[in-house]
Amino acid sequence: MLPRPEAQGLFSRALTEFSPGWEPVGELTEVTTRDPEHWLSGIGTFGIMLQHRDTGALKVLGRRAGAGPEATYHRGISFLVLEAYDQRNTDPIRRYLEEIGLASRPSAASRRTA
Repeated sequence: MLPRPEAQGLFSRALTEFSPGWEPVGELTEVTTRDPEHWLSGIGTFGIMLQHRDTGALKVLGRRAGAGPEATYHRGISFLVLEAYDQRNTDPIRRYLEEIGLASRPSAASRRTA
């Protein structure tokens, strides 16, 4: 598993690359079953709250409740996804960010030119 500071750095880099409109509110933390509202992605899951820079919208990763009715809640991010990103395999992190509404899918034209 990744140490928390390393995971924090990788997730911050991924946000900058794929979802620059969103910023962390607080630090990335390990999600455990001791939290009654956990939403794990497996062993080695991290969670964090994110806020949109312009709209103020909140997304909570790794928990099913707790930040109020205006927030949306999503499964946490696996350390395996972060490790893949560190090795420049960006597909898992991009898919995760698309799934939770932080990144848009590339158009067919942009996929052909990439």
